[in-house]
Amino acid sequence: MKYIVVDDEPLARQRIKRLLCSRPSFECVADTGKPDDVIALIQQHCPQLIFLDISMPGINGLELAKQINALPAKPKVVFISAYPQYALDAFGVFASGYLVKPISQNELYQIVQHLFPAKIQYTLGNQTRWVEVSDILVARAEDKYTQLYFHTGQAIVETSLKQLSECYPEHFVQVHRNTLVKRSAMTALVQNEGGYFVSVEGYPELITVSRRAAQALKSTQ
Repeated sequence: MKYIVVDDEPLARQRIKRLLCSRPSFECVADTGKPDDVIALIQQHCPQLIFLDISMPGINGLELAKQINALPAKPKVVFISAYPQYALDAFGVFASGYLVKPISQNELYQIVQHLFPAKIQYTLGNQTRWVEVSDILVARAEDKYTQLYFHTGQAIVETSLKQLSECYPEHFVQVHRNTLVKRSAMTALVQNEGGYFVSVEGYPELITVSRRAAQALKSTQ
């Protein structure tokens, strides 16, 4: 997903790029502090998303958003501003989101995940398919591959558990050296004579949890 950052403060532009650098699917194709350059940059790079400051010299972000919305293939616009009072005006020009400086990584991740749900590609027979990361309940390492379990089926991918954990830390929690589970779907941590297990809503079996992971889960409750 390609994006452009528009802000007359260089440090603000750098912060957005730094917060998103851990997401390999997000590529900053341009950043600028000159609002007059934005339309040409959009036409050149065809981004799907613009992070746009409101208070800038010359044309402000609200007026620039009107020009962006008039483009044949318009990207989504998320405003970034130090002034929360502009939020109503921002949504009046069909903004897709509004973030108040200083922006936290969690806020940024939430809004881009909402606008562009992360997907993982897999092959089924002669078909290429995609599953949204938010639908994945369990990921298990199987030899050189990873088996994904989700609401509508299963898939085998080459993406490692380490890559999944690093790319989507807000979604996955590692419960065993070979298993990740959906953090928000965990319903209970069970201990019996066989060790520790976790139940995951929508998944039919209890999942083995290592002793270290069990202690970490307990401490986060």
